[in-house]
Amino acid sequence: MSENTTQNNNLLGLTARWTSAARAIESQREDRLFDDPWAAALAGENGANWIEGLHAGNDGALTALRTRLFDDFLLGVTHEHEIRQVVFIAAGLDTRAYRLAWPEGTRHFELDQPQVLEYKEQILTSAAATPTCERRAIAVDLTGPWTESLQKAGFDPQQPVAWLLEGFLVYLPTGSEIRMLEDVTTLATPDSWLGFDAVNTEMLTSQWTRPLIEMMEKAGVPWKGMLDDPKGLLAERGWRATLVQLGEEGMNFGRWSYPVIPLSVPGVPRFWFITAQRHASTQEES
Repeated sequence: MSENTTQNNNLLGLTARWTSAARAIESQREDRLFDDPWAAALAGENGANWIEGLHAGNDGALTALRTRLFDDFLLGVTHEHEIRQVVFIAAGLDTRAYRLAWPEGTRHFELDQPQVLEYKEQILTSAAATPTCERRAIAVDLTGPWTESLQKAGFDPQQPVAWLLEGFLVYLPTGSEIRMLEDVTTLATPDSWLGFDAVNTEMLTSQWTRPLIEMMEKAGVPWKGMLDDPKGLLAERGWRATLVQLGEEGMNFGRWSYPVIPLSVPGVPRFWFITAQRHASTQEES
């Protein structure tokens, strides 16, 4: 692994602490959308200091809404569609394997950098946290091959799976972003599910979002990936997708007070939240 790759991985590990800090703040609210009792410990001092140093308009609300959306998504597909494999790519310091009520027999695979998973294991072991499913952590560099490591850990490519790529794809160049989705597709049987978030080109180029983009660049973790038509891209690969934006039904929970700009309006920065089901043939909807 090159020095630059190692440095980038360390910085991405830091973003996991930032996310945990936002989840810790949400968990302290009386009207919280979820409860993550280990988030504060996982965030540590670095994560807490980052949240405190942000200006008004930080991503705390975005993180809370995204977390709740994908909580509901994963519980829905595992309980209602009898999915018993869950794969979380770039799992970071997420604790869903510990805090959600998974159906009996659920096997939860978490892929991330070795140092992130080791740190997470240390904190959760110290807190005597117990998984509510069968959890398997897979240390891997996601900038290289990873599918073989997943299968060696017990993943069954012949069985349906729920995939989650939360808060991850935006850090990849667009080409790598698409290749990651293609790798996921190769291991997704019909009736598998997929959840992820992404941004469009205007999110990275608009004057309205420059403060956010410059903040991430200054922190050393610039946003790179852009998907302008995630539904179309997924349809070409055999997925039937649903897309929501911040503030729309299913992505509001009484927390988003800003107006939702219709998709018909061009040139608008957009944060996509996508859930999709793999169907048997791309010809089904022709």
